[in-house]
Parts: sequence; C-alpha cells; structure tokens
Amino acid sequence: MEVSSDYAVQMHGITKVFGSFKALDAVDLNVRKQTVHAILGENGAGKSTLMNVLYGLYSADEGEVYLNGERVSISGPTDAIAHGIGMVHQHFMLVENFTVTENIVLGNEVTKAGGVLDPKRAREKVLEIVEEYGFDVDPDAKIEDISVGMQQRVEILKALYRGADTLILDEPTAVLTPQEIEKLIQIMHDLVSKGKTIIVITHKLKEIMSSADECT
Repeated sequence: MEVSSDYAVQMHGITKVFGSFKALDAVDLNVRKQTVHAILGENGAGKSTLMNVLYGLYSADEGEVYLNGERVSISGPTDAIAHGIGMVHQHFMLVENFTVTENIVLGNEVTKAGGVLDPKRAREKVLEIVEEYGFDVDPDAKIEDISVGMQQRVEILKALYRGADTLILDEPTAVLTPQEIEKLIQIMHDLVSKGKTIIVITHKLKEIMSSADECT
C-alpha cells in the first residue's frame, strides 16, 4: 500500500481477534480527502469493528493507521478526537433532559476565569458552529423534545465542535424517515464541500448510489 497525503485515512493490514473469532483479517482501507466514502457489507462483515479501531474503541492486533499520510497510534477515542476523527454511533449518546447546547459542550465545557461554567459563551459558540455548517437546530431545545433526525444532527455537531475533520457515521439512516434521510445526504455533501471527509457504514445500496463518492 502506497501511503499518500491525498488520503484522509489509510488503514493497512488491520487484524482484530476476539477470542477464537477473527473479526478483521488484514483489512486495507483508503479514504480520499473531502469525499463521502461508504463501507458496505452485510451484518457481521466487520464494518463497525474496523471503524471502532479507527476511533480507538478497539485496539487492532495487527496493522497500521495513517491520517493525511502520517502514521498515528490511536489508543482511545480521546486520541482519535485529537487527530480530528469523530464518530456518530447508531445509538445516540445524548442526555435527554439536557439542551442541545449542553449536550454539544458536555465534557468540553466553556468556562470563565476560575473554572466557572459560562453558559452564555457556550451557547454563542454552539450558535457559531450551527450557522457555519447551516444546521437547522435550536440550541435551547431539550433533546427529549426534538426528532430523531434532529438528535442525529446534534451528534454530528458534537463531533464538529470537537474539531472533527473526518466523520464516521455508523448506519446513520437506520432510524430515520425518508425525508430525514434526504436531509442527512444533503448535510453530508455540504460538509464535504466545506472540507470534511465522511465515512458511512451501511448495507443499503440505494443510499450508497445517492450519497457516496467511493465505496469499499
């Protein structure tokens, strides 16, 4: 495999074993910058396992990971985030009785001098990123009061707020209505036009045809 800075992500020879089960066997993946790249396969094919390795949730038993042509070691999600990798899981990780703003900044709160929380500045920062990426999201709404599609956008905003350049979406359309799927595809293309790289885990060929630039 030729390593190149033309690729946002390159994974070479990734092997992952769980007990006696080999979930990944010397897998290679090349994801070009500023594309929507679909990872296609039936259930149990190892799609999510491979992305969990990239995001640091699993450690590969063998193999190498390169980001923008540079070899990196990712030992956990904190490392992945620091390297500009974000992931939106199939099951969202949001606090239902918190607002959109509170969920986006959770774990990365905005503070004043002395470590005091600054909710006003936090809301301003969230509004900035909402407007930058053109998301139709109310920063003051509670998660329990918004649609599933809107909750997914909050998860995407969380990743962008933390500086994600490459965004992994795990089966993102599984819980969406047809209208929400159309909106998500538009969001993905808009993010790519703003310099982001999107990796989509899916098994739905129709959605790949309408959204992906490349497929593995």
